[in-house]
Amino acid sequence: MSPTAQVDVVVLQHLLNFWDSQGIEIDPVWQILGIDTTQPLPRWVSTDRLAEVYVFLSQQGYDLGFFVSAGKYLAEQELPLDHLLKHGESLEQALPLCFRFAYLMVGSVEFELKSMPQSRKVLVRPVNAEHASHQQLLVALSTLTHACYNVIQGSHQQGDLQVFLPDLEDRYPDAVMAFDVPVVQADCFALEISMAAWQRNNPHRKESLFRIAQREFEREHQKFTEYLAVYTELKDILQQCLLQRNVSQEDVAGRLGISVRNLQRRLKALGTTYQLLLDEARQALAMRLLQDEATPLYEVSFMVGYNEPSAFYKAFKRWTDMTPGDYRLTHIPVQQAARINAVSDEV
Repeated sequence: MSPTAQVDVVVLQHLLNFWDSQGIEIDPVWQILGIDTTQPLPRWVSTDRLAEVYVFLSQQGYDLGFFVSAGKYLAEQELPLDHLLKHGESLEQALPLCFRFAYLMVGSVEFELKSMPQSRKVLVRPVNAEHASHQQLLVALSTLTHACYNVIQGSHQQGDLQVFLPDLEDRYPDAVMAFDVPVVQADCFALEISMAAWQRNNPHRKESLFRIAQREFEREHQKFTEYLAVYTELKDILQQCLLQRNVSQEDVAGRLGISVRNLQRRLKALGTTYQLLLDEARQALAMRLLQDEATPLYEVSFMVGYNEPSAFYKAFKRWTDMTPGDYRLTHIPVQQAARINAVSDEV
């Protein structure tokens, strides 16, 4: 599981501030996130639930430019990784290190670098982008772009930064206007950085502060890795228990070899509840089972713990904004789709 399966709550707090400043009612957002506001905030928040908030905001009529503005807002909030960028010797030194801790800055999207020596450019693009919504990609790309822009702003030259977006005229005219750098049409989401900007010395670099920040992030990353291991183990066990129709806290605690009280302490440390983790496990298991078209939808419903298919359909719609049937159709492997089309032609 990628570290971006969870978002640092600091990122979420800034997003909440931005949404509130835009007049968005926050109570439904808390509900989607599964956060009890009478309790202390958890340290980490599921990116799946944050993605559900993005879907909710889209349904409320907020255009894609709104999500670019959210990313720009994040880039201006002195997030922890900003210190690495601002104190680094150059983008070439600092940005690759930032990608290791992306969940501390952009949350739900990972990035990779591709050097293009012939054109003297560096391309930064999302990894596994097919699993992220356009809203998630725009928030992440905007945050990264504007964070880089803030670092080189004093020495910025034409052509230093350029954003790539697909289907500009049809889907993203509002997003184009929200970026502070040129945007061009391409077949992917990406940030292009000129080699000159990539290697240019940062006039505000402070080596001592950069190293201190780096060491602190390494310590936090170790804690997060340990946290994520426990989180992943619990979700895997819950999926196994779902398939065996034994999902009580006693069953899960027994598989871990601990008491129920110890399990509850672990859940509290993870900043979640048993019910929320069970809901996430049901979603992950359902999405996995739907990959096999031979399994009827009513059986998938039963296997993930719903006695009534209607309850499963409602939950799945909440998780993905799709029906189970529509999700299956869009995720059938290519060879299966080809076979289905061939059968349809024969009929």
